[in-house]
Amino acid sequence: MAKQESLIELTPEIFQGLSDKKAAALAQAADALHKRQATYALLGMACGTLTLLACIGAFVYLAIQNHPKEAYVALGTAVLAMIGRIIKARL
Repeated sequence: MAKQESLIELTPEIFQGLSDKKAAALAQAADALHKRQATYALLGMACGTLTLLACIGAFVYLAIQNHPKEAYVALGTAVLAMIGRIIKARL
């Protein structure tokens, strides 16, 4: 079962006991928090994808220009960073 995070630690019974205005404000605050987290995750994935594509582009450019050692370094950096992120996400 996935861990559910709460904006503040309220049980469903306490939440139902709140006034309508307080409950609506709390729900809006939680919604804004989730939107911010989703935006952060999306921007992080977009930046990571652009970085990976830039490293692949650098590899191709350097390989075409007869710089094989530098090309391998550019590609190796991207691959090692990706492997590191996958491992870190699993921990």
